[in-house]
Amino acid sequence: MRIPRILEAYRESIEAGLARALEGDAPLRPTLRYHVGLENEHGAAAQATGKLLRPSLVLFAAEQLGGRPEAALPGAVGLELIHSFSLIHDDIQDRDRVRRGRPAVWTIWGVEQAINAGDLMHTLAVSTAFDASPAAAACLVRATQAMIEGQCLDLEYEHRDVTAEDYLTMIDRKTGALFRCAFELGGIAAGVDDRALALLKKLGQALGRAFQIQDDVLGIWGDDDLLGKATGSDIRRRKKTLPVVLLLERAEGDDAAALATFYRRREPSMADLSGSDAAWVAERLNALGVKAACETMVRQHLAEAGDRLRGLPFSDDARASMDELIGFLARRNQ
Repeated sequence: MRIPRILEAYRESIEAGLARALEGDAPLRPTLRYHVGLENEHGAAAQATGKLLRPSLVLFAAEQLGGRPEAALPGAVGLELIHSFSLIHDDIQDRDRVRRGRPAVWTIWGVEQAINAGDLMHTLAVSTAFDASPAAAACLVRATQAMIEGQCLDLEYEHRDVTAEDYLTMIDRKTGALFRCAFELGGIAAGVDDRALALLKKLGQALGRAFQIQDDVLGIWGDDDLLGKATGSDIRRRKKTLPVVLLLERAEGDDAAALATFYRRREPSMADLSGSDAAWVAERLNALGVKAACETMVRQHLAEAGDRLRGLPFSDDARASMDELIGFLARRNQ
């Protein structure tokens, strides 16, 4: 699949900004450079920084709204560092051993130092964003607070009944906060008015919903080789991602009873589902049309993003680039 222009245009400057923010030999700096994909575990240069979607959106929005990408760069780098900090801690909480096809930080340096690395990444993110402006740093802090609240809800949902509406509210925080922040940071750098900022945040929220739902789909039906991580692990770990939430709402009779047993209040000591039980859950997901329902929701939120886009003063070229990105997100497999 062709990489969208937005994700190619700013990669070099973002990677250079990350290298500056994480340079030096102070404690944990090599760990942080490894996590963002600038180095391997031995300190050699690497090219594993991922899509860099969120910071690319910051720079794109700033440029298209009349700002200078270089002025927005510290905010963009700060946003990517916040995203990276959250992934270090998420991998610990979810016991994920692989991140972007490489060992997760905690599997190399241990849980304790991984927690320290995430905490340091957080502080470096905010200090970097201050180099853009106090308003950019404040935007990033608000988004980080919402993201952490969303992660808290995500973990809480493992222990109680959850509706699809509950789940969407959670991802508006956990995932949507940083997407909203990306467009808001671009708008702040460009000096747009409050109306434009509100539209930018709505665009980010719609993209965030689509992105997370697609992520949930890929976590069950994706390709391990393409994703760089094991698919199906969410089922085995009994995680209530959107497909499972919809399955619990749709199941009836014996299926509902069995699923209630699998997804009852989860204690930390509970074992993962067996291979045969996980396969049965996967079969039920397919039989009850859950994948199609999730894909429909992705398309709906991407269409909403397109509607928000048309209300912004972007050039025809910029709209075409965003349409290309929206199509990429709808079809992405990693």
